[in-house]
Amino acid sequence: MKKLFVGLMFMMVLALSALSLYAQQSVAGKWIMSVQGMSLNLEIAQNGEKISGTLDSPHGVIPLTGEFSKGKLSLSGVSTESHPVQFVGSATLKADGSLGGSVSVNQMEVSFTAVRATGN
Repeated sequence: MKKLFVGLMFMMVLALSALSLYAQQSVAGKWIMSVQGMSLNLEIAQNGEKISGTLDSPHGVIPLTGEFSKGKLSLSGVSTESHPVQFVGSATLKADGSLGGSVSVNQMEVSFTAVRATGN
């Protein structure tokens, strides 16, 4: 019975540690996003789970909104040029601190990675 109790306590500590890790994660800051051979500047601000930011793209600067929860990031935005480009992305924060996921630009989906910009 004592072993069962110790095992349950251990499992609870692990579960709380995992929740604490997610609560402490942040994707705020400057990132270099690599997509189809291009390097794009991505800047993210975070307020709790809410995300805002900008993506410096070939279509101009795209304002972004989204959320970050439990290691998952979702972003969306529309360029402000005369022929707007719709941007929708999702990613996972990896153990090494990078992001990996996919973006859809006007319904064309491609994979991307992102790393924090140096000096960030």
